[in-house]
Amino acid sequence: MGTSRRVIWALLAGTMGTPLSAHAADKPIEYKESSAEIVVERDGTYTKTNHLELLAKTTAAAHNIGQLNEYYSENLEDLDIVDAYTLKADGRKLPVDLSAILTQAPQGAANVPLFSDLKMKTIIFRDVTAGDTVAYTARHHIKVPFLKGQFMDNVTFSPTLLVRDERATISLPRDMPLSIEAHGISITQEAVGDRVLYRWQYSNPDPLTEDLAAVSQKDRGTRFFVSTFKDYDSLAKAYAAETAAAETVTPKIQAKADEITAGVTDKRQQAEKLYAWVSTHIRYVGLEFGRSGIIPHAAETVMTNGYGDCKDHATLLGTLLKAKGIASELVLINAGNGYSLPTVPTFAQFNHMISWLPEFHLYVDTTAMVAPFGVLPFSEYGKPVLHVVSNGGAVRQVPVFPTGSSLKVVAVAKLNADGVITGSMDAEGNGPFGMSLRDSAQEAEAKGPDRMAAQFLQAWGLAGSGTYTFDQSPLALSPSYRIGGSYTADPKPEMLTGAGFGMPNGLQIVLPVGDLLMGDLNIPRIKDTEPTPCFSGHMEETRSLELPAGYTVTKLPGDATIADDHLKYVSQWSQKGQVVTVRRTFDTHIDQALCTGDVRKSAAKALLAIAADQRATISLMPVNTAGH
Repeated sequence: MGTSRRVIWALLAGTMGTPLSAHAADKPIEYKESSAEIVVERDGTYTKTNHLELLAKTTAAAHNIGQLNEYYSENLEDLDIVDAYTLKADGRKLPVDLSAILTQAPQGAANVPLFSDLKMKTIIFRDVTAGDTVAYTARHHIKVPFLKGQFMDNVTFSPTLLVRDERATISLPRDMPLSIEAHGISITQEAVGDRVLYRWQYSNPDPLTEDLAAVSQKDRGTRFFVSTFKDYDSLAKAYAAETAAAETVTPKIQAKADEITAGVTDKRQQAEKLYAWVSTHIRYVGLEFGRSGIIPHAAETVMTNGYGDCKDHATLLGTLLKAKGIASELVLINAGNGYSLPTVPTFAQFNHMISWLPEFHLYVDTTAMVAPFGVLPFSEYGKPVLHVVSNGGAVRQVPVFPTGSSLKVVAVAKLNADGVITGSMDAEGNGPFGMSLRDSAQEAEAKGPDRMAAQFLQAWGLAGSGTYTFDQSPLALSPSYRIGGSYTADPKPEMLTGAGFGMPNGLQIVLPVGDLLMGDLNIPRIKDTEPTPCFSGHMEETRSLELPAGYTVTKLPGDATIADDHLKYVSQWSQKGQVVTVRRTFDTHIDQALCTGDVRKSAAKALLAIAADQRATISLMPVNTAGH
């Protein structure tokens, strides 16, 4: 969809938000020069010539940039490396033998079912040491545009990278007007003959130490978006024309829809059965060959293969629904941390496809596999979406997280006189919380319940054995879901000698009470001015520990109540006989997808206090010394 930020930038810089040096002089890699010239043709094809120069300031940096990759789609574009060389610190230029440049498929991530026509050309530079610069020029010819006759592009600029000079020119025919939205950067426009040139320049000589945030860089910071579409309705209409053929109801599709809904006449129940079938029978496999990265495969093909990506899932569901006379619409959404749409119509903020069922006013996502009908993952609530329709009104918004969703955990443990801990856990959730438990159950089934239990015990500082139990398959998409478990941990004699310890976590596989709904408990360094995803919901846990005979708690931690207009956290400690119990609850209510402004500041302050409260410990002493 137009040119994108070079993949190698991410490879060199690491994840955006990773702490880096505070001063430009300490940055090991400097982007001396980066330029791109993009020439767009009327049919939407274009040529992009980019040049990059990187300076290595350390030996480690020299090793890092001594080999660079340029990526391209084998079916959509041609790539030529025009020039490549090492510029030594003493001025000598060592050219790369272009005939020795290797073409190969990039190595995929382990256990990620993704297949594509992505290829990379690997440039190996000669004799790169500290103080040297590597440089190369590459030319991409995009011969198959995603959407014919149109061009879209977006660039985000990481504030943690040291950039001396970055610039680009985009050239389009005069009759292809370009809409622009820019933040923190100026884009100039100049008519030259029968073309219009758009230029921008950027530098970042004083990069930040780190960039911690909860939302995408496409929502904030220096960025721009350009598009030849006049509005999102036009984009949706063009995309709908490309996807329509995939939703053809064939005899095989009709037969399958009839089979799945046999004996059911209620339309909602039919829709739920079709949804459940696609969720549980179509395996997720990412397929990105040519335009299939954006255009779904035919529904019958997906059904026959038994696998497909999110677009294929949504298309198959829509076609099965159509076979039963139930309307649906394909919907583009950001399933990650993107929460806004630029005014300029592009695909920049979309990375996932779900479905809209207007008759039932429901968004559904079969790709999730373990989501009950009408339940979405946390990250999809409150998001702007693009309905793939041709009749207007394409931009809409998924409702915010529904009230009534809850997670409840009961953990019981017993500390024996020899320091051995035995315990059990029961977790039950509904809505997206239940979906999270199903995800955990699937993971446990894949690893083995015993092995996963041992791993969680180890994660909480306990060696031992245990297992998880499930009332039903994670693919049984009932409104709620429950996971149980039991364990025996190896002796911890220090717990009997006065050392402080937290209440045993045992087999806990869910987030602690107070996490997620109003922000992340584990990243307190995100500034309280940064927007954070927020959700309404209820979380509670009850943890009890039975002490061995002859021991008691030196002092129970104090109770706590932390509250503001949108949240309330309560922790209460008690002891009855030999059993110590802590009960924690967290309730939130908010009608927006992001906490911003004063709401965010108040939540950030509360989260710090909640995190501190959860660090509370107890210690034991023999009963005969109590009170002395």
